[in-house]
Amino acid sequence: MVSSATIHTAMAEIVIGSMVLATICAIGCSLSKFLPSSKLNSPSLLVTMDRASLAGSMLALAFIPMAIMTGNLAAESHSNSALLYNKFVYSGMALGFWAAFVIGRVRLGEALWEVRQLAMLQSATAGMAFLMTTISASIGGKLSRGESLLDILPFELPLDSAAILPIWASTTLLTLGIICSLLVFRFTLPKITRLH
Repeated sequence: MVSSATIHTAMAEIVIGSMVLATICAIGCSLSKFLPSSKLNSPSLLVTMDRASLAGSMLALAFIPMAIMTGNLAAESHSNSALLYNKFVYSGMALGFWAAFVIGRVRLGEALWEVRQLAMLQSATAGMAFLMTTISASIGGKLSRGESLLDILPFELPLDSAAILPIWASTTLLTLGIICSLLVFRFTLPKITRLH
């Protein structure tokens, strides 16, 4: 039988690969507005990179929950670890940033790359999502192998300590988050028109 650690590795590789594709293509779409038109910087390349970034981010969104669940199963021996708690938090932040990336692209359309500020915001969102995913993956390496990608940094991130909120505070924050999301969907999103 295949272990949960092996399944988690497969899910994580799919997520990381699709996120790398989406991030590189999103940054490429954003940079195409700053570079002069040429054979390398053509409208057809922009369309291809836009579609690749959308496909990569949607694939990542589909597999992040599976990667989180299999990661929790694979790390049962670390169930009380602050590292596992932080991995869950950073995975949730990555999920949120990628959801924002996909929602922005779907709601505004591919013409968002024509507006410089929106293009920069979209590529910054992809960059932040990729950063959160990298930190989460590095914590996973720390849990499973005792080393991580972040070990090469000249400073140390405080990832092995965590502040755990009481249930009432967590419930309050969750309720506040749901209310804010509903308000955004109710009052803001219907007013956003697709760019042409």
